[in-house]
Amino acid sequence: MTILRPLRAVVLSAVLLLHAATLAAQSYSYEGLLDYMEQVRNDNDLPGLSVAVAVDGEIVFSEGVGVAELDNRTPTTGRTVHNVGSVSKVLAVVGLMQLVERGRVDLDATLQTYMPWYPEREHPITVRHILTHTSGIRHYNGVEFGPHDLLRLRHYDDFQEATELWRDDPLAYETGSGWMYSSHAHNLQHGIVEAASGMAYEEYLKRFVWEPAGMMATQFDVPSRVVQNRGHGYVRGESGRFIHPPPEDPSYKYAGGGIISNVDDLVRFALAINDGRLLGPETVAEMHRPQLETGIRQIDPSTPDGLGEPITHEQALAWFIRTDQAGRRYPSHTGTVKGTRSFLGNWNDYGVVVAIQTNALPFDSARYGEAIAQMFLP
Repeated sequence: MTILRPLRAVVLSAVLLLHAATLAAQSYSYEGLLDYMEQVRNDNDLPGLSVAVAVDGEIVFSEGVGVAELDNRTPTTGRTVHNVGSVSKVLAVVGLMQLVERGRVDLDATLQTYMPWYPEREHPITVRHILTHTSGIRHYNGVEFGPHDLLRLRHYDDFQEATELWRDDPLAYETGSGWMYSSHAHNLQHGIVEAASGMAYEEYLKRFVWEPAGMMATQFDVPSRVVQNRGHGYVRGESGRFIHPPPEDPSYKYAGGGIISNVDDLVRFALAINDGRLLGPETVAEMHRPQLETGIRQIDPSTPDGLGEPITHEQALAWFIRTDQAGRRYPSHTGTVKGTRSFLGNWNDYGVVVAIQTNALPFDSARYGEAIAQMFLP
């Protein structure tokens, strides 16, 4: 009996913890969350809004309100597909971290280790630099696409050729001296993964990241493809009415902002990270570890020392580590492209994942993602 009593106590404790987690998942109202989504959609004048939530490894909510596209007023659902913008960066970085785990990529190796064609700089740029926005490589400047942005329409089958848009420009600042967001830098994941794996980039991500995670709607945003459940993003014209955004072929920026997905798949992606299907625990810990000194300042050429305010998040490898209203830290990313806005937040320490997509701007996706997460967090 003296042996069984502690065992019973352990079992009872585990049952109570499981019951508490179940109650947390059930503490939200399905209709209440739908009503909140409609309120958010109306308050922000959005055509459509999709939300998916997972609790303790299971998707417990996946719905849409409004319309996925205005021409035919197709209803929005949790399966509506949009370009996820810069959320692409974290959908891509797991593939690179797999190659780190297998010893094929060294985070502290220079870019030329994998892309000998990339121009050398006075201060060597490493893989870690590009993943933490400290490389010195500039972000978009609105000039690289030529008169009338015509080069935005071009399809690039060769990634090296696509980098000719910006790679020979001088660095915007000394490598490692500050923080400046750069999609061009993150796009270099494409070349590194192809060199280290010997595979075409999309094929690698499909085979080793998206398919193992069950992300069957996720792929590169290739305008010529027929994509089931594809929605459309919108911008506002001078009259304030919704119009289609300028056309664009994202083939120059797949890793930085050229992947399409839906909220169901985004949540499945985070779940696959959390349960170890994509990376080992030590690799996940390194990917989510803040990489920069506390208080690192943003690059601001208008100031005397070239530095502005400290960044407001912790910078991990591609992921932003944010802190919600209750002080919980969590890895996340947002994305904006072609009239869409996306958010993926992974409260991995608490078993909650939230994904949001909408098809008009402006929209503070991180704010509303955090608000929805509070309905499910303990």
